[in-house]
Amino acid sequence: MTAIFKDKELLCRLYSVKKPASYLPLELNLRAPRFSEREVRIVLTYPDLYEVGSSHIGGKILYHVINNLTDFALMHRAYLPRPDMQSFMKREGIPLYTIEEQRPVKDYDLWGLSFSSELTYTNALKALELAGLRIKREEREGFPIVFAGGPCVYNPVPLSPFIDLFAIGDGEEVIVQLAELMRRIKREGGSKEDFLLEARKITGVWIPAFGKYPVKKAVFTGIGLKDYYPTSPPVPVVETAQDRIAVEAARGCLRGCRFCQAGYIYRPYRERDEKLVEKLVEETFKNTGYEEASLSALSISDHSRFNVLVPEIMGLCYSEMISLSLPSMRVKGFNPELASQIMQVKKTGFTLAPEAGSDRLRRIINKDLTNEDLFKAVEGLFERGWNRLKLYFMIGLPFELQEDIDALVDMLWTVHKIGRKYKGRKHLAAGISIFVPKPFTPFQWEAFAKEDEVKEKVSYIKRRAPKAFVLRFHDYRQSFIEAILTRGDESVADLIEAAYMEGCQLDGWDEYFNWEGWLRAFEKSGVDIENVSGRKELDEELPWDFIEGVVTKKFLLRELEKARREAWTPDCRIVGCHACGSCTPQQIRELKEHPIPEKIEFKVPPRPKREFPLKRKVALIFEKRGYAKYLSLLDLNRAFTRTFRRFGVPLRYSQGFNPHPKINVLLGLPVGVEGLGEIVEVELSEKEFDFERFIEESKSFLPEGLRFKRYYELGLKETLLSKIEEVTYRIRPFEEFSLDFLEEKVLENRKGKEVLLEEWIKGWEFDGEVLRVVLNVKGGNILNIQDILFWMGLDLGTAEVIREELLQGE
Repeated sequence: MTAIFKDKELLCRLYSVKKPASYLPLELNLRAPRFSEREVRIVLTYPDLYEVGSSHIGGKILYHVINNLTDFALMHRAYLPRPDMQSFMKREGIPLYTIEEQRPVKDYDLWGLSFSSELTYTNALKALELAGLRIKREEREGFPIVFAGGPCVYNPVPLSPFIDLFAIGDGEEVIVQLAELMRRIKREGGSKEDFLLEARKITGVWIPAFGKYPVKKAVFTGIGLKDYYPTSPPVPVVETAQDRIAVEAARGCLRGCRFCQAGYIYRPYRERDEKLVEKLVEETFKNTGYEEASLSALSISDHSRFNVLVPEIMGLCYSEMISLSLPSMRVKGFNPELASQIMQVKKTGFTLAPEAGSDRLRRIINKDLTNEDLFKAVEGLFERGWNRLKLYFMIGLPFELQEDIDALVDMLWTVHKIGRKYKGRKHLAAGISIFVPKPFTPFQWEAFAKEDEVKEKVSYIKRRAPKAFVLRFHDYRQSFIEAILTRGDESVADLIEAAYMEGCQLDGWDEYFNWEGWLRAFEKSGVDIENVSGRKELDEELPWDFIEGVVTKKFLLRELEKARREAWTPDCRIVGCHACGSCTPQQIRELKEHPIPEKIEFKVPPRPKREFPLKRKVALIFEKRGYAKYLSLLDLNRAFTRTFRRFGVPLRYSQGFNPHPKINVLLGLPVGVEGLGEIVEVELSEKEFDFERFIEESKSFLPEGLRFKRYYELGLKETLLSKIEEVTYRIRPFEEFSLDFLEEKVLENRKGKEVLLEEWIKGWEFDGEVLRVVLNVKGGNILNIQDILFWMGLDLGTAEVIREELLQGE
């Protein structure tokens, strides 16, 4: 046990919060350096829940760079807890701590916050509070230095009163330079002020304490270097977003969609060659056992070697039962036959992003797509048996007319009619968001749409769209807050602080969104809403104008004028440089080495359907103790599946569109109960595999408290469940309790159902501290131990419960 939860009673009380496993070091492959092993200690926080933040690719890259490419610095992670956990921490006197060592964040030297959404700004202030730090930088003394990065900080001004240092641009080299500087300052006995004075010299760094001065964004040119990408990250076992292998195949995009901030701030365009991408996917699988992989890029089908890359990756995916997703395929030139080839392992739904309903509006936003392109792609998908389709649109775009909304509705009807031509029920959905003008885009001067206009359009679409479509509209209020924060000036910092003081946090989650708090914050802060959200004058100074090296204002103004004229700006790899200002002459020349494929056209060799005959069956005995008692049955299945795949266990898979391994945990434990000898039965498709070696080698991969102990060979149709006639629990109460229930014959359980006690309770004994109760197993079922606790007046938060080995005497 580590510092905070070494006390068993405290660990038990953690049962009272939702998803306790997300607050404990329960990841596979968790091998970060220990706090005592490195001179410089850094914390990285994606200011949101663990389920979202743990999947952030940028964070994984920086985590790898510091922990594996330096020998003097370490990086640990912390996330924002849910409100119930925040209350628990306050009651117990626990500050915000890191996942790796349960150590308070304020013990570290540097604390980085990564912002990908403006709706996480108040989360960051809450995190500072939970860590025991002042939220205003001027009121904080000493270390840790609080720094921030990510796409949102291309306008760092609204956050400037709270953050000591901003790292603008790519972080791979900047994070190492900051760590090296911290090492020098610590050795010299320097102060926070000494650190900031020197940090100002690093490319991409802005120090708000020194006012506005020209800051050139950092650009990482080592994309093609294998060492700079993580292939052995920690692997979550609780359910998280984007929980898969994610390999960045390219960074940047030159398509120039005029609404898309990422397409401008991540320039210049850089890509990894297909051999390196394949190697990264393969190594990551071998180190993690993930079941899915995705190739990350703003437009993956623009990769110059796309037609070679995909077949090579598919060969690996087929052999290792990995499902592949390509989340950013362009619709234009899309070949549905290729999609069917990609989905050889697992067939899921398909997503297309027309963004707007009319060709006219797509010319305005520079989206290279026509209705004909989209309908051709849809027809091809339905023709090949795809039944799930989702479309993405935006409303409230600049220069949008009613005819564009009509065209959106017409597009939905056309897709619906195409689907009716083919057999099978179609699952159709449309996600419709509200355009938010962003810094460093041609639309950065445009106004955010008025609420009444958006409501009218939403109502119109709902009334006229086909009922077969499930429509999901983004909440206008959340988009409004985003629009205020993304283009805000110094005055918007007062709004952020006021919203935080009103209890606003986790506003990207519907269940926590606090609109009333934001309304009070608008009133208290006195922010000029009309000025911040309205149209900007083309010659006025914008808050982010001091950031250099992105794209020039001159270029953006040209693009805005072309939008007014409905004029295209093709990818500069097609027609040559557009003088956007983001590339050096050398980078412009290098673009010729990465031409866009003329056609999306490749051939994945046909492969026979995978067969998984049952050749062997084993039962593995495992223990689930300490932290691991908070792993649910689904978490265990996820952990075991990835562990088996990581070590090459020849699993047997089910058939169908969504194959899954044949793994079965017997008599699964409730969350919060420890097990000394649990059983998981595994069906194998090959006879040969060394489980003795596996049990030993898997110890360093599994999280603390989860270990395999031994294994048994089974007959192909045999199950150990038939040998388990009784199970024994040990209950150690931490509060007052009663054993009167043992004198009863019939009681109602937690759900109000009558239970005949003598049928389920075989025996018991109490030694004054621990109740030992033996339960019968009947038809593969047992009495839920939580009912015993219920009758005692306890729950899993007020008693330590341990189940003894299921196979007694074996």
